[in-house]
Amino acid sequence: MMLELASWFADLERASGTTDVIEQATKAANDVFALHPEEILRFLEESWAYGSQSLPGFQLPPALLYGQAPGFESGLHKRLSAVNGTIYGTLPTWASAPPPDSGTGARWDHLIYAYLIENTRLLPIFFRVVTEFLHGERLEVPSPATQQWLRTTEALFMRDLPSRSIGAITSSVRPDLEATRRNAYYRLFGVDLNHGANNGAPYSYVRAQAANTGLIRTFEDFLREVWTASENYRNTSGINSKDDAAIATHARDMQDMLTTRRRFGNLAREEFVIVSMLSWFDLTLESNNSVVVDLKATAASPEERLRKIGERVGLAPHAQSESFFRLAPRMSPLFRHIEEGVYNSISAVSALYADPTSGPPNQLRRDMLDIINQWSIATGRDMKAKRTTPTPRTAPVNGRALLAVGNGSAAR
Repeated sequence: MMLELASWFADLERASGTTDVIEQATKAANDVFALHPEEILRFLEESWAYGSQSLPGFQLPPALLYGQAPGFESGLHKRLSAVNGTIYGTLPTWASAPPPDSGTGARWDHLIYAYLIENTRLLPIFFRVVTEFLHGERLEVPSPATQQWLRTTEALFMRDLPSRSIGAITSSVRPDLEATRRNAYYRLFGVDLNHGANNGAPYSYVRAQAANTGLIRTFEDFLREVWTASENYRNTSGINSKDDAAIATHARDMQDMLTTRRRFGNLAREEFVIVSMLSWFDLTLESNNSVVVDLKATAASPEERLRKIGERVGLAPHAQSESFFRLAPRMSPLFRHIEEGVYNSISAVSALYADPTSGPPNQLRRDMLDIINQWSIATGRDMKAKRTTPTPRTAPVNGRALLAVGNGSAAR
């Protein structure tokens, strides 16, 4: 949601006459970081209430959510009133009654986005940044803008949120937010993060018995079949090994696994909170904003900024961080579409690899080929080579890290 919020502020920058795309992104990030923590917390409540996904009804009472009690709304609907496509739409009755949802509906990223971003190790790196800034001046004194970022980061992502908040997913039953994130990743994807605790020890978390331990193998078979189909799309002579039925079967198997874990809105709140948290730090690395400038980490890419910040606090990011950053925004919509059954039929799968000779290029094909390449780099497993042994539908992975040999561990 943080990246989406920044994109709306970027629209305002364009409307005000800022033409440079990089400058738009930088100003938009600074605008988000300048918000009060309570504004962001209220924005998250509004995003959940307007969510276009099927969700449990955990939103605040209408009197608190829609401004009938002045001071409880985020106020962002007013600042973004000139922007098309926000979650707010046109709300002329905002202060008098619960308005109709005439916005687009909040649609945050899939949990796979957060999983991939977290594998860069940006969270432990930024936790060290916050620790250094708040306990001394080794990183020098932060500017006022960065101090606001520090306040919001600590207030929203490094302490328990109020029990009334949709983001309150810690308690005496699950006091450790990182363990909660790892538990969610394992349940939905059947894998752990590629790193353990900061001291190198395995990270202990509850590993659920009901977990999609066969999902990643099925996904990799899906990628291999899409690659084969893309290579054979124009093959008009000889053997054509394209198999649309296999692609559709893998898509249906993945949909079944993912939606089984999602029944009755299960894991929805966890996904919302985890994605919001990871997108906050992802946004911090998207541009040379005030935080990056204060950390002397200006660069041309997120992975290079993260590398420089890691050097300043003595913790290196994952060597394949570039692949993770490239995969996350591409795999999020892909997994959403898989869950929705978009590719369950043989007639639909050609959209993944078709290469038309006329008309606009197939952007989905480009994204799929990039996913295949970056996944191969990140995992060390070649998605352009056929698997030599068949994949059982629930092949166990025993909670191991997906993208590298890590030191995460699970506790029952």
